[in-house]
Amino acid sequence: MSRPAGTDASVEGLTSEQRIAAASEVRNLFIEAGPGTGKTTVSAQRLGVQRFGSEFRQDNRAVIAVSFTRAATKTLAQRAVRVWGPTVAQWPHRVVTLDTIVADLVHDLLRSALLRWPNGHTELSVHDSWASFSGTTWNRTTYTITVQGDRIAIEPGWVATNRATVPATETLPLLRQGTCTHEDVRAVLEQALQEPRLRDFVRERLQATTRALIVDEVFDANDLDLDIIETAIQANVAVTLVGDPWQALYVFRGARPDRVPLLLQRTGVPTLPLTQSFRWLEPAQRTLAENLRSGASVTLDTQILAHGFDRVDVALALTWKSLWELKGGVLPLAFKAFGGSAEEAAATLLLNHVTRNVFNLDATYLNDALTALAITDHDVPRQLEPKLQTVTEILRQAGPKVSTTAYDALKNVIGEVSPRALRPAHYRYTGRLDLIRTRLLHPGRPAPGLTTHQAKGGEWDVVAVRLTESERQALESGLLMTEDTHRKLYVACTRARRQTVELI
Repeated sequence: MSRPAGTDASVEGLTSEQRIAAASEVRNLFIEAGPGTGKTTVSAQRLGVQRFGSEFRQDNRAVIAVSFTRAATKTLAQRAVRVWGPTVAQWPHRVVTLDTIVADLVHDLLRSALLRWPNGHTELSVHDSWASFSGTTWNRTTYTITVQGDRIAIEPGWVATNRATVPATETLPLLRQGTCTHEDVRAVLEQALQEPRLRDFVRERLQATTRALIVDEVFDANDLDLDIIETAIQANVAVTLVGDPWQALYVFRGARPDRVPLLLQRTGVPTLPLTQSFRWLEPAQRTLAENLRSGASVTLDTQILAHGFDRVDVALALTWKSLWELKGGVLPLAFKAFGGSAEEAAATLLLNHVTRNVFNLDATYLNDALTALAITDHDVPRQLEPKLQTVTEILRQAGPKVSTTAYDALKNVIGEVSPRALRPAHYRYTGRLDLIRTRLLHPGRPAPGLTTHQAKGGEWDVVAVRLTESERQALESGLLMTEDTHRKLYVACTRARRQTVELI
């Protein structure tokens, strides 16, 4: 049942800052929300206010909340439904990734015949990557997508050096059949917005279909994302931006946190800060967070790895490599950022089996691994548990070729459920199993290991942070919000409710 804004009982649990932010009548607004200030809560409340406000009852245009990852979008959607009920996201109102908005706009351009996909396709099948269609190989093939007038041109090409990708010989026929990736539709829209007639269409389309747009984690936005946001503001869409400049982590993916203040200045969007954090349960942790944000010198208390992890809930580092270098005391939830090969995917399924048994946590890239192995049934990891357990028992044995034997066994297991053929044993592939082996042979219970990127949005009582010498020096010198590494350190050191320690 629909509920008008301001009548939900959960409003009673909001701070005055959160109530003001959620119910503000300012049309376009930036809500600056630091760690533990209730960013997701306010975003969900803001969505409901825009959705159910009595002044909007005659306006049937969509209220849309977006974020930049499926995990963040799912969390926001769950929070909104819990507060406002399922109709908060009933069509045309939605909680989606910004990739979905991009794909929708490209489809609008195709259906309006303002752009033409090869072979006249107006409905595209858009995927996260090409991994579900073919395995990666070392090759130099590539393709380019360009907007030429009203025509979208897709041309084969070459890069200078080999790299592990799905070959263009596999992807080009799919592209011409109307199958593509989110990266492809982004390339199309980015170029289309450079054409005045196409930009005008996009602006008019947003004005006709969208009443309000709530953008969570706006500092993760790239140039195209920010262009869409500014176009929405120009289209008189009510835009709410939520985020924290200190928690901008995705520069490596093209995020442009430096452009957000310029956007706010250019469009005249005011800032409303949330300053009251519910995270800090100890005064020392609150002081640490304040010192980090003010650029004061910080030195963390230390926790010696050999003394065990009875007091530590999670270990964080800026890279997966730093976590694996800690040997048996920490069990990272991934080997590295997922590369897409079938061999890495198979090892990830084995790692997932171990992390599920030890922590009841999925490996970070489990879904990517299933996609790379062309496994569509997400119950397969559970079904494979007895056979994966056999592989781990092999790894517990002594002997010089244990990882090779285990790899061959894993290869057979994966061959039963995946069309992808794993390559013969090689140190590049067995090395991942060696890493798992060090954890299996560790006498105590390890702590789960995450990178700063995976830890963002999470909180634990006691957090151990693994620092390099340069990272330690950065803390001692004082952090700068404009430095990418410094922002990662800030996020790592503000995940704890009670204490943050350095792991040595």
